[in-house]
Amino acid sequence: MPNPPLLDPGWQHTDADAVPRLIALNGNHWRKILTIMAKICAPDDDWRAYRDTQLLKQDEQIRIGAEALVDADRHLVCGGVASQALGLHGTLGQALDDAGKLLRIDTQGGQRVLLSPYPDYRQYPNLLLAKSRDWLRAQP
Repeated sequence: MPNPPLLDPGWQHTDADAVPRLIALNGNHWRKILTIMAKICAPDDDWRAYRDTQLLKQDEQIRIGAEALVDADRHLVCGGVASQALGLHGTLGQALDDAGKLLRIDTQGGQRVLLSPYPDYRQYPNLLLAKSRDWLRAQP
């Protein structure tokens, strides 16, 4: 993500109310981002409860201004600014949708990367959410 959210002093992602506080402080833009993340990461259809109580407390991270991938087996890179900063823009990969908005890349180091649109409802419709969720849950 290119722009960080505002955080309360002492805010920790492990706080029980971390996500609701982040949304309250940052408004609709970050609510949309976190909702899309929850829809992709939730283990079932109850993404609202997952967003408000579990998101960022499992194996998810939001990296702001990252210039390298961290040591993890899967990465969801959202938007052109992030893919450029990570040196992934223009990388050849496998399109997972007809429009080529989701691009699967396997790095030389064995990391699986999904390049996706910026997490905004207009750019990330339900079909792309479902395909992203399928990719995340698929075995290597």
